[in-house]
Amino acid sequence: MASSAKYRWIVVGSLAIAAALGLAFLRGRTAEAHQQRSGWLPISGNWTIHADVVSNAHYGRGDMMIIQHPHGSDYRISADVRFDLLFAETHYGDAGLIIRTTDPQPGVDSYKGYYAGLRPDSQTVVLGRASWDWHLLTEAKLATPISSGDWYHLEFAAHGCDLDVLAKPLSNHPATEIHYRDPNCLTSGVAGLRSFYAEASWRNVRIDAF
Repeated sequence: MASSAKYRWIVVGSLAIAAALGLAFLRGRTAEAHQQRSGWLPISGNWTIHADVVSNAHYGRGDMMIIQHPHGSDYRISADVRFDLLFAETHYGDAGLIIRTTDPQPGVDSYKGYYAGLRPDSQTVVLGRASWDWHLLTEAKLATPISSGDWYHLEFAAHGCDLDVLAKPLSNHPATEIHYRDPNCLTSGVAGLRSFYAEASWRNVRIDAF
């Protein structure tokens, strides 16, 4: 892995993604091959790009869009997240960011890595670890509620075995923070976007190394 001096910061905003992919719909073998060459890899879902917004219009049980490069250890991924539609019967669902991810596969919790996501039904932000199953590490009540259609900023950072999550509305209302130390932490992997039983969108995706 490159040192932090070499790996300083990478911006992967949606406009840059759209320009790199040259696509509107990210579906089919041709689109998937193009994504892989561009450093993005969809793991199930129905991913699209419109203007500067990356969206997944699918009620998948863990759809992911992996940012294949860089593969690192100490870094932060951030993005604005919006819920477009929740699971119709229960309004249950979540969407957020993954970090230090390895071996992602289609299926529920079919990867190794950490996930931080927003859950409108319980008005919480959750932090968990997946290793082909799900382990909730901790969660916190959102200081400012979230609703479908609202953009909410989410940051997820890993430094050593310390994990930090920041969730805040785009207004001046209070933010919510989680600080957690995983003594037997996963040490490296790639970042990405993830949704579970929710149609969601992301914009202003950014990765910064420490």
